[in-house]
Amino acid sequence: MDLRQIRYFVAVAEEEHFGRASERIRIAQPALSRQIQLLEAELGVTLFDRLPRGVKLSVAGRTFLAHCSQIMADLGHAVSETQAVARGEVGVLKLGFIEVAAWNGVIPATIMAFRDGYPGVRLVLNSLSGLEQLEGIHDGRIDAGFLYNPPPDPLLAIRPVARHTVLLAVPKDSALSGRASVDVRELVDQPVISFHRRESPVYHDELHRGLFQAGVAVDVVHEAINEAEMLALVTTGMGVALVNECQKWRPPHGIILVRVDNLDVGLDLALVYRRDHTVPALARFLALLPDQTSF
Repeated sequence: MDLRQIRYFVAVAEEEHFGRASERIRIAQPALSRQIQLLEAELGVTLFDRLPRGVKLSVAGRTFLAHCSQIMADLGHAVSETQAVARGEVGVLKLGFIEVAAWNGVIPATIMAFRDGYPGVRLVLNSLSGLEQLEGIHDGRIDAGFLYNPPPDPLLAIRPVARHTVLLAVPKDSALSGRASVDVRELVDQPVISFHRRESPVYHDELHRGLFQAGVAVDVVHEAINEAEMLALVTTGMGVALVNECQKWRPPHGIILVRVDNLDVGLDLALVYRRDHTVPALARFLALLPDQTSF
């Protein structure tokens, strides 16, 4: 038994006539009759009662038709869903993101546009550090990730998204909290809370290069694993911290964010994914991102 015979059987069952069925599926009537006979022989049952004018399903034939109709419906659904997956219209898309970058701007806007345009795709969103995202992209746990200052990697494609500046986080009772801005050179006498280089090597090196070029050797009193820890320590009065400007969208309690002058350093947000990715939905997502060729 093959799919062709099932199609032939369904056509004859619906037309109740070999002649009309042969015209419908465009096969010679003798060949159609032969295929139905072979099907009946294989099943060991009579599917049709032969009448003077046409045919009529037997009791066994009606049972077989119900199953065949379901098979054809399932096949049609499988074909349409497979084609939709290939077009990126259904399926699953797994994305990583830096939490602070997703509070406002291109990340939430693109995700909302994608959800509206492709409701058949299930978005799986994961808040991860940049290092965790890079590991996840390489091992397939996520399809792409929004992260800052990604390192060069021949296996990865980097799509620039936005550039964010750096602000100085100071305690509310600090002498700097009432200032509209501070010059970067004023950090010389300030205890600074920084972060571990392994969390973002490119940004870490760029930040320290910018401080060096400004002639500032900062007094690093603590290295945190993320900005949440940095800000928590600022509230204790341990020191000040250079943080992502996106923190202004959810101002930490007890902290003032101040503009820093003469510090040419930024956080370059990019969508990173494998160059050899095979996820059609990712191509649809990429098409919705703003056209920014470089930072």
